[in-house]
Amino acid sequence: MQTTKRILILTTDAGSGHRSAAAAIEREVSHLCETRVVNPAHHPLASTTLAQAEKFYLEMVRDAPEHYDFAHAMTDVPGLDMFLEFTLSSAVRNSLEAILAEYQPDVVVSVYPLFTRIISHILKPAQRPRLMTVVCDLGNVHRAWFNRVDDCVAVPTALVREKARKCGIEAQKIVQTGLPIDAGYRAMRAPKEELRRDLGWDPELPTLLLLSGGAGVGPVLEMAQAVDAHTLPCQIAIVAGRNQDLAAALRAQTWRNPTHVYDFVPLVDLVHATDIVASKAGGLTVSECMAAGKPMVFYGEAPGQEGGNRTYVIAHDAGLWAENARNFVDYSHILLASPALRASMSDAARRIGYPDAAVAVGREVERLLQMGPVMGAGRTKKPSPLVVPLER
Repeated sequence: MQTTKRILILTTDAGSGHRSAAAAIEREVSHLCETRVVNPAHHPLASTTLAQAEKFYLEMVRDAPEHYDFAHAMTDVPGLDMFLEFTLSSAVRNSLEAILAEYQPDVVVSVYPLFTRIISHILKPAQRPRLMTVVCDLGNVHRAWFNRVDDCVAVPTALVREKARKCGIEAQKIVQTGLPIDAGYRAMRAPKEELRRDLGWDPELPTLLLLSGGAGVGPVLEMAQAVDAHTLPCQIAIVAGRNQDLAAALRAQTWRNPTHVYDFVPLVDLVHATDIVASKAGGLTVSECMAAGKPMVFYGEAPGQEGGNRTYVIAHDAGLWAENARNFVDYSHILLASPALRASMSDAARRIGYPDAAVAVGREVERLLQMGPVMGAGRTKKPSPLVVPLER
């Protein structure tokens, strides 16, 4: 019988935030025992429509956000979330069964809704590992995140803690940790001027960092052109993510101000080196910027959950919402020209930031490991229906 303890972290790639959160948790717990990060949608036994759904999600929030927003709201009521569970379960159940049988984890941590709920239907209580869900948005989260069978639910804010309680999660199972992010956001590795020199930036110019999410979505080119044409002298750093067409269009522009274009790159140094961050309201991006104490200007958001992220930051005086390019230019100008206002918003950002969130989540995972099996559960010798290497 296998005696080495194991942690399994389940994620998806519908946007890069879930994968980033999973990686942050893995770094904090990998010293405890064998740890794997797996996307069940990429397993050979998963429905092919599931992997396609990750791409469809990005296309939908880009091209038909009102439809996604409607679906998010309609299913976020008691009973209707079961439709989402049935749909996801039919696509992922076989792959989850195979992953669980092959890896036989002691603790499963999910950074995506519904995975632990499906596991609780696949395995009997006496066969089940400890289950934990880490919620990856800050405000308007869907009830599908919450599974009463979970041994622990890590929430990022008091607002989400209250939603968890309303969805029937026992208070003692909820821990408010923040959203797990890379440890590099806790503090700069060097003074800002040195970071800027390392990046090839002007160490003195006011700086705007314009992000577009891992997929490079949103009116990024329009916003960058507007700021370049109408605001005070500054330098602009733009991250196009995996959107090669966007990167090519940005590099083809003639810019008035010094402008630096990046593809999908680590953001830690860029965030610390900038004065303000402009972005859509992804949960991971917001959490990273708050931990680093960066004022934000939101120029867009995926419907549903990201609206809650934006509202949360603005309510705490750490960000501004630009409804159009004109607003974006005005707010960027005001912040770039006002060190005092930036300092005030920076302080507000740090007050709601959780730079040690991954550490807090790691402590809860370790606690679950120490609790031991559920109701005396032990590993079975049942082989996986299809043995394949699990992704890291």
